[in-house]
Amino acid sequence: MAHLPLICDERKIPYVFVPSKEKIGSAVAIDVPSASACIVEVGEASSLIKEITKRIEQQTKKGTSE
Repeated sequence: MAHLPLICDERKIPYVFVPSKEKIGSAVAIDVPSASACIVEVGEASSLIKEITKRIEQQTKKGTSE
């Protein structure tokens, strides 16, 4: 999993760290912990994905400017 942030940075793909594998599993509606998850097709959630991406980018900029 350590390589994922490097790949995301290289390809300018937003990402976040989650405090537990259980939260990731729960978020994707599975009953087991998961090390990662991704969105392959946004479908009808396009505007929601754009908003989340915008917030991630804002937090990333805040973190680097502090």
